[in-house]
Amino acid sequence: MSSSLMLCCLLLLFGLLSEGREILVGGKSNTWKVPESRDETLNQWSERTRFKIGDSLLWKYNAENDSVLQVREKDYERCDRSEPIRGYKDGHTNIELKRSGPFYFISGEEGHCQRGEKLRVVVLSPNHKRSIVDAPAPVNVDLSPNYNRSVAAAPVNAHITNKGSLNRGAWSLLLLLPLGLLV
Repeated sequence: MSSSLMLCCLLLLFGLLSEGREILVGGKSNTWKVPESRDETLNQWSERTRFKIGDSLLWKYNAENDSVLQVREKDYERCDRSEPIRGYKDGHTNIELKRSGPFYFISGEEGHCQRGEKLRVVVLSPNHKRSIVDAPAPVNVDLSPNYNRSVAAAPVNAHITNKGSLNRGAWSLLLLLPLGLLV
């Protein structure tokens, strides 16, 4: 097998090894905005979604009147925009979650965070069992007559795209190809 073909196979293998997903913040475009009510916050969406190391968050928003700031917990709680870890104003922000634990995001626009435009995401540690990670978060069900059943019926992980994964057969082929064991 030529060295260039082997290199191509190895690059393909590394590209396909990624198990992360691209997760659209809020499950749809233009959810990065001041919420219309306290009953529809991005943190409620985040609590229903399981995040793993290697996943990426994708924000789609109007860059002319908003931005995303990654901040520390104390700045998240106070809506303090003065010392962000990172700031984004491109309207199509993609942030990879490279570690377990909490991540904090607020709007960079004056007054937006104070009115609820903020997001806390908790990334599960690699020690969680796969079945637990992939299971939907529990939903609290209120059986009172005033309960809004459409909230409970909402999809848990809407608009999640796999960035790459392989099944066992594909692993076998990719491992045998570079070794020259397949013709």
